[in-house]
Amino acid sequence: MESWFWELLIGVGRLFIHPVLYVTLAVAIVLGYFRVKRERYDFHIRVEYGLTEFQKACKSLLAGLALSVLTLGLGFILPFGTVVLISLFTILFTLFIKPRWLSTAYIFGFTLLGVVLLPRFETGVPLIQRLFDSLGDTHLPSLALLMGILILAEGFFVLKQAPYQTSPQLQKSKRGLPVGSHVVQRVWILPLFLFVPVGTGGMETSFEWWPVLQMGEHTVSLWLVPFSMGYYQRLKSSLPREVIPAAGRQLLFLGVLVLTISIASFWWENSAILAAVLAVVGREWLNFRAKNQDDKRKPLFVLRDNGLVILGVIPETPAEKMNLQIGEIISKVNNISVNSVSNFYEALQQNRAFCKLQVIDKNGETRFAQCALYENDHYELGLLFVQVGKKWNQTKAV
Repeated sequence: MESWFWELLIGVGRLFIHPVLYVTLAVAIVLGYFRVKRERYDFHIRVEYGLTEFQKACKSLLAGLALSVLTLGLGFILPFGTVVLISLFTILFTLFIKPRWLSTAYIFGFTLLGVVLLPRFETGVPLIQRLFDSLGDTHLPSLALLMGILILAEGFFVLKQAPYQTSPQLQKSKRGLPVGSHVVQRVWILPLFLFVPVGTGGMETSFEWWPVLQMGEHTVSLWLVPFSMGYYQRLKSSLPREVIPAAGRQLLFLGVLVLTISIASFWWENSAILAAVLAVVGREWLNFRAKNQDDKRKPLFVLRDNGLVILGVIPETPAEKMNLQIGEIISKVNNISVNSVSNFYEALQQNRAFCKLQVIDKNGETRFAQCALYENDHYELGLLFVQVGKKWNQTKAV
């Protein structure tokens, strides 16, 4: 029991020397920096805190520790070379600074194909050859099963976290007119306990019933390995809180399919390769389908004759207190019809102590939102709109 305790502490310590942990956190910080820079360029104000992406990534660490109960119970065993290959693909995809490439489907899909192909090559370089030989010891069904579990975890993150705290953006339509959109970008880190075979030292796993996934006696060391995952989507014709949860459910369905085929690979090992191909092709198809559907619809955040579409709501402002939502249309301010930002501002000045808005929600129903205004509140109500000006991308928050 004492050896298990010390091995557990050493395994946790290995997390903090793993480059994927720091690379992913660095990407989260960079994404937040460029998001704030873009928001200030478009609206002269940041919408969300600059470290929002970083905070989301850090919170996902706790979810990984909870999921580690499953990986420990099943006894996932991955050779050192396989862990290195997963890390290399993760770091390679982070170089694009595009969260969508950090999807588990891409990282594990290419890793599994690399595990099958790379051991067949002779490099002549001792260090690399040892890693290639280590890849040949990978239990493909276990790797495929871990891929399916992580795709399910990714789908859950997309479903529960991605629809919120999205970033508004201004861009030009094909006709050169301003169009608003929302950018959804997230990265997560899921640390999982895995067993890595070692030549000497470590722990003996000689129980008849464990590990479940790879029978036999092994001398292994315990590793807390960080796995990165990410999501990206730009929406100009749909609301994030309506579309992104559906994307999360689709990803969960893909995870179930991959998991089912992975389980079948315990009886027919080649099914693991099929699971990898399905993961990569399925994930790419979901990306293409989501973009194609959004492109086919009419833009939502555009100039209208019957009011102003809310493109963004800045946190901790009067607009948030009035429960104004992205995509709603403000048709009147203090009983004055508005269809431009200048009209909105002029109507707001009619009563500097009180604000009453007539709002059309996503169902086409009209409601009223009102609140008392204090000093300087009428300058910073906290709403972002699309507007036309000398430089339409120099819109200010109102």
